[in-house]
Amino acid sequence: MKRIGNIYEKICDVDNIKLAILEASKGKRLQNRVAHVLNNIDEFSVKIQYMLVNQTYKPSPYISKIIFDSSSGKERTIYKPMFFPDQIIHWALILQIKNIIMRGMYFYNCGSIPNKGSSFGQRALESWIRKDAQKTKYCLKMDVSKFYPSIKNELLKQSLRKIVKDKDCLWLIDSIIDSETGLPIGNYTSQWFANYFLQNLDHFVNYPPP
Repeated sequence: MKRIGNIYEKICDVDNIKLAILEASKGKRLQNRVAHVLNNIDEFSVKIQYMLVNQTYKPSPYISKIIFDSSSGKERTIYKPMFFPDQIIHWALILQIKNIIMRGMYFYNCGSIPNKGSSFGQRALESWIRKDAQKTKYCLKMDVSKFYPSIKNELLKQSLRKIVKDKDCLWLIDSIIDSETGLPIGNYTSQWFANYFLQNLDHFVNYPPP
């Protein structure tokens, strides 16, 4: 796959940062810390831009808590990044690299993908069953044990270098990845990095070698 460069200047663009603020604030605009940023969006956009352009950004310490996921029966550690600057910077990055990640993505990958999800997957399954019920009568459910925290930081960074060649963008990606061991559940970036990390497996399962 061709690697893409000249990404970082788009990440640092004030309009991209303002959009990142608006996207990151969805569902929490009544929170005082979020409302303060929104009410002073020009000021905070410039602050974010300064951190990125001068590469002074350092991820803030996470607030972590352990939860019990009743749907899966698993215990999970959830990490909460600061809204300013971290969540905003995560969004600013993904807004500019999500299309690069999606270029090689398996079409029926539904997890955390815009305009997809469980309903998209359900419609696909129903269509396959209607067209060929005989060959779609089996279902295999698999799970990667402790997938997010088990991902090796260096392997993920090396993998992302296969599609990103912009050294400044890679600096930002590395900074976020190295903020914790494995992928923190709670970062907006984590769901995108996780999907990318499993792309080869998705294609292998769909088109196994002869």
